[in-house]
Amino acid sequence: MEERTALLIALAVGILVVVGLLFFVIPEPGERAVIANERLDVAVLTFRNSSSWSGAQETVRSRIEGGLVNEAGIQVFSRTRLDALLVEQSLSATGLLDPATAVKIGSLTGVSKLVTGNVYAVDTSAEATTACTRWENGACVESVPATTYSARISAQIEVIDARTGQIEQALDADGSDSTTVVQGTLFSGFDSLLADSAGEIASEVAGDLTSTYTREIRYGLYEDAEAKREGYVGKNETRRFEVGDDVRLVLHYTRVRDGDLFDLDWTGPSGESIDRAENVVSNGDWDLQTLDTRSLAPGRYLVTGTLNGIVAFQEAFTLAP
Repeated sequence: MEERTALLIALAVGILVVVGLLFFVIPEPGERAVIANERLDVAVLTFRNSSSWSGAQETVRSRIEGGLVNEAGIQVFSRTRLDALLVEQSLSATGLLDPATAVKIGSLTGVSKLVTGNVYAVDTSAEATTACTRWENGACVESVPATTYSARISAQIEVIDARTGQIEQALDADGSDSTTVVQGTLFSGFDSLLADSAGEIASEVAGDLTSTYTREIRYGLYEDAEAKREGYVGKNETRRFEVGDDVRLVLHYTRVRDGDLFDLDWTGPSGESIDRAENVVSNGDWDLQTLDTRSLAPGRYLVTGTLNGIVAFQEAFTLAP
């Protein structure tokens, strides 16, 4: 009975926490615009490996490359083309990269950033433990011998400006993973754990590049919107409105620098500007812009958001009679 009461109390607390979070969290608008504040074409070079694990540098390199390929606002130069080009030009991109070589690689590939580094530690371990095979009322009542296998990779990452050859960023990144295998079950080896560990490093590198070299704005067009705490919640997201309806644009500057300049331009079917707004924004700001359509004719319209002179988004919508 006591266990059941404790379970009900825990459930009630969990519900209250979820409700509280829903009250405080403002849902993001549906659309996402990522703006590079400078050209962000990247080549991932061969990594050095001073660890005892052969091939760790290639695992880290491939995971970082894959992570950057999937990141909005970043263009990644093909590794196959890069390696072939380096061989053709008799250029070595292993070891410490001197500025002259970095600039030469940048000139040959047209990229603005080079990512490289050193895998300096790979740690693996196997530790005896137990694994639960049967639970009752939230408690383990039966367990068997097992082994927990763990892997950890530590690397130093360098981001080099390919136009100057200078190191712009140097960061230490770690990734780890583990799995528990019941005694008598075959362990497939550390390779998959090391790959997942390298994946964590790749996520850290992608996040660092994104936060340093890009801005992000979330936005959406809605029939209506209401204020919620410090922001706005859009209602009935759509791209089709009727003449006489207000078109509401909810904006959240999720990652900008304080003092960035944001311009908004509403244009009509013939490309004529029908309304403009200029704003100085700060990181985390919310904004609600409204277009009054009572004097407008039916047709296809466009709203364009520009951050520091760079187009962030262009969203088309229709006014129906």
